Amino acid sequence: MSRYVRDKLMTNTLQEQSNGESALMFWQKEITENSLYILDEPENSLSAANQRKLSKFIEESARFYNCQFILSTHSPFLLSLTDATIYDLDEVPAKTKKWHELESIQEYHKLFQEREHLFNKK
Repeated sequence: MSRYVRDKLMTNTLQEQSNGESALMFWQKEITENSLYILDEPENSLSAANQRKLSKFIEESARFYNCQFILSTHSPFLLSLTDATIYDLDEVPAKTKKWHELESIQEYHKLFQEREHLFNKK
């Protein structure tokens, strides 16, 4: 965890949590109304479940607290945020795309398609 997060949240409760859980708790504590946040891969150290929680938290912060977010991410959970504008920086010049059109997401899709039989076991 960063020194800033450690200084802001250092409590006995925090010490019992993982790095990812501490990061999620940090965002939930520090977000304020009518603010702009620029986040570079905020999913780092977050489990899939916590990436979902962060995604929901960002959506709710934008909707209810009038916050704006600029994210650099590879996370399918964050890329699929409702009403997000996504710029594919792998394109020159950069182009807007739907989250499911991104090459990285297409790779996830292929992976799950190739192993679909594993998910359909009864």
